[in-house]
Amino acid sequence: MASKNYIPPGTIDEIRNNNDIVEVIMECGVPLKQAGRNFKGLCPFHQEKTPSFSVSQEMQVFKCFGCDTGGNVIGFLQKHEGKTFIEAIEWLAERANIPLPTTDAKITTQQKRRNELSDLNRFAVKYYHELLRTGQHSQQAREYLKNRGIRSQTVNLFNLGYAKRQRNDLVKAATHQGWTVQQLVDVGLIKNEEQGPQDRFWNRILFPINNTQGVPVGFGGRSLSNEHQPKYLNSPGTVLYNKSKILFNLDKARQSITRTQSALLVEGYMDVLMLHQNGVENVIASSGTSLSEEHAGLLKRYTPEVVIVFDGDVSGLQAAQRGLQRLIAEGIRVRIALMPAGDDPDSFIKENGADVFNEVIDKAINLIEFQIQAAIKNKNIRKPDVKTKVVKNICEILVNIQNRVERSEYLKYTVRELDVDEGLLWSELRNLGLKDNPPRRNVQRQKIASQKLSSRERIECQFVESLIQAPELISEIKTQFDYRDLSNTRLVEISKLLWEASNDGEPVDVQQILNTSEDEHINNFISNALISKVEFPCHKKRIVGCLDKLRVLMIQDLEQRLRSNIQAEGNEDYESSLKELLSLTKQRRAVAQKMQSDMRHNSPLNDDSNFTLNTKDFNQEN
Repeated sequence: MASKNYIPPGTIDEIRNNNDIVEVIMECGVPLKQAGRNFKGLCPFHQEKTPSFSVSQEMQVFKCFGCDTGGNVIGFLQKHEGKTFIEAIEWLAERANIPLPTTDAKITTQQKRRNELSDLNRFAVKYYHELLRTGQHSQQAREYLKNRGIRSQTVNLFNLGYAKRQRNDLVKAATHQGWTVQQLVDVGLIKNEEQGPQDRFWNRILFPINNTQGVPVGFGGRSLSNEHQPKYLNSPGTVLYNKSKILFNLDKARQSITRTQSALLVEGYMDVLMLHQNGVENVIASSGTSLSEEHAGLLKRYTPEVVIVFDGDVSGLQAAQRGLQRLIAEGIRVRIALMPAGDDPDSFIKENGADVFNEVIDKAINLIEFQIQAAIKNKNIRKPDVKTKVVKNICEILVNIQNRVERSEYLKYTVRELDVDEGLLWSELRNLGLKDNPPRRNVQRQKIASQKLSSRERIECQFVESLIQAPELISEIKTQFDYRDLSNTRLVEISKLLWEASNDGEPVDVQQILNTSEDEHINNFISNALISKVEFPCHKKRIVGCLDKLRVLMIQDLEQRLRSNIQAEGNEDYESSLKELLSLTKQRRAVAQKMQSDMRHNSPLNDDSNFTLNTKDFNQEN
């Protein structure tokens, strides 16, 4: 589907309105059951046993009351599927069969070509898979997989295939179906050689490589004879396949990664298959390539942690050093889990089972700790040149850690374990480009305690919550109240968005705010307000009641300031300040009397019993 980066708001509304959030969430693998007006299920964004994930079909929003995540259908796809905003819109547009506008013929042509090559890859996946399952010449491949412990269900799930010994088998099969030789070359399935078009893969077991949407973009092939080298052969780079942007099995693992908040990174295809077959589903592989910046950015969409699962060969870890630094630079925690000598993840879980394997993963240690422990075990660590190299490697990791507290703690750990001078470490970090200064010693740090919401902030929350639930009133209310008078800064930000969205007296489309806001706190607050909506007899009375209370509190603040001025020595404006104080007191009493009158008439203004909003994201720091 072709689109430019800009998609008109009206088109976004049409796409969103034609994709029911309950249906989309369930299609993404999250089971939901109806509970009253809403649907409930286990949250896909954190592990839980009691459902706290709620979806409102009426308001078209989701909210987890456990991890405080919320948003609309677009936000769900961004968080759960790791899509960008544009990718989420394109996915929903395709699902609803809504064409995205484009005036660029070049984009349309390019997308058409990509779609055709994707269809060709799908044809190849199906062709190779059927050869493996039923082909007369694929018995050796089937025996190999059986001996490796791969079950038929796994073969089918991953669409494993087999390429015959004949060098032009796929050429004949594909061209017979109408594909051109040039298309086969463009997608990397064949090569033009002196003797004519030749299959790239022959006498190999094939592992289809998918993008995050599950579309096949390439293949990895494992040879079935020692003389057939290389042992593993991947597709070349194409318009569909860029090895720096693709991680094997991420399409199947992303939901498990999101749920567990951890990704297991292994080296080979067979490691992935065997772990997945044994119930360890949050596993991916880099297909023999070093981790790139694109890989790191991709993983950051899904998880804050990556556990590197290597065999007992530490040299493999050293070779992956630069890629691991890229993960850390993205703010991802990196832990290392080493298999016992002579084992790889494939053989280890096959022999010991998933429980023992998970115990090894649980004991995985931070990359820096691993580097230091490996260095300590080195008998030559006391040699200056060896220690210098180890310190340099560790500093290259430290300089990429964004969190200052975490970096400082690991720096202290390095000083203690390697017996090196802290000043030398800071000097090396500055040489590597770190601009932070070392913390001053003997400075007592005061903890900043997060305070509970004040009574004023609770009223402000009710006020903003009511405006979200009754957006048709915003245009009227904004003529009576300046959102900048709110004391809570995050509520000011939300109110500003509401005020700006109100034009010409038209009701505010709160979903549009959810579409465009990238602030999770704002999205969570709005989603919670919508999904927790209480049917009041009159929202306007509740809002006016909140405003009256806020006015009383604001007048009280002004009165306090004036009293301070009046009591101050040498005050030349004593009389005018006193008159102003009396005037404010009359205003406050008038508002208070109005409020009492409203209460006598049972107006549902802002009784705290109706206050259901989760306000933990709005605590202020003193």
